[in-house]
Amino acid sequence: MFRSLLLLVCLCMVLVVPVAAQDAPPAVAEPAFRVEEVVRADMVTSIVFTADGSMYWTEKLGAVRRMAPDGTVQADPVVQVQAKTDNEQGLLSIAFDPAFEENRLFYIFYSRLPDPTQKVGQNVIARYRLNEEYKGVDPLDLLAIDLPDNDRNEHNGGRLRFAADGSLYYSLGDLGFASNGQDATSALAKIHRVIIAGNQFVAAPGNPQPGQSVWAMGVRNTFSFIFDPVSKGILATENGPACDDEINLVYPGQNYGWGTEVNCEDPPPMRQINGRPPLISWTPTVAPTGIMVYDGDAFPAWKGQVFYCTFKTFGPYHMPMNEKHTQFTGDPVLLELPNGQQCFIEIMQGPDGYIYYSHISAIYRLVPAA
Repeated sequence: MFRSLLLLVCLCMVLVVPVAAQDAPPAVAEPAFRVEEVVRADMVTSIVFTADGSMYWTEKLGAVRRMAPDGTVQADPVVQVQAKTDNEQGLLSIAFDPAFEENRLFYIFYSRLPDPTQKVGQNVIARYRLNEEYKGVDPLDLLAIDLPDNDRNEHNGGRLRFAADGSLYYSLGDLGFASNGQDATSALAKIHRVIIAGNQFVAAPGNPQPGQSVWAMGVRNTFSFIFDPVSKGILATENGPACDDEINLVYPGQNYGWGTEVNCEDPPPMRQINGRPPLISWTPTVAPTGIMVYDGDAFPAWKGQVFYCTFKTFGPYHMPMNEKHTQFTGDPVLLELPNGQQCFIEIMQGPDGYIYYSHISAIYRLVPAA
């Protein structure tokens, strides 16, 4: 996904969209909006807000940064990790503990450079405590997975999100080895659900397999996912090989089909025969990245729609869903931004109801034109 920022790719897409025409809503004109620059920032991979109105973001090169509610950007990073940043590696996401206001804990997912005692780097989920000076202290590794000793440096997954019940979901890519997709003994190419018990991850109660953290398997590189406020399910972006970039509706215990038998020369029904079909897929690929469901009040016409960004065709795009949010009811609509603005990686709804997204060198937001 991060391999080449300068590569211009074909913008033509073949869409496979299960659409129920009778459920399609009437066309609605795009609401009037303007784009505001929020802050200059390099390659932002995730954005979150805390209850006091502070905005935190992760930069691929290894910094966690903070903007105070008054718009002041903290001079020093909240955390600066020694990130391995080759290709798709780097600092990929941040999540705040559901009890953050009491315990001040937050979590990051990043690719770590090997130290002198190690041969290879690791993908790490680490916990920190935010002190009174807004610095991350007391780091603790909760998960560390060795990276392959090769030059691929790809398919890390890397998204962290806490659910309403306090469990933590995280995605792990296949690290470039398709065999991990259907290997039940491997943690890779899976979406996991855990709780934090003391200083360690424990499989969450109610998981598909008792005592196992795997929530769903057969994913290649789930870069981002969101808890849908309507269905309460998970909508996830998936990066395929030369075919089948996807948005998936993730169900517990389901297999999404990625593995060594997937061949892009086969027709789509054959490629997807071993897994649950996606809500939508793209061939040629578009590299979907951030995803969100809009449920704010600033843009009533977009309420309930799914927004996502792509690393190849940029975006953002949005699509309507049916009443239960189980399928799309229309094709993707490219949101035309002024002055060549584009959404490369993250997109999310802020507490103000505005839509925030990241370009290569800044965070922007959409606000009502009025």
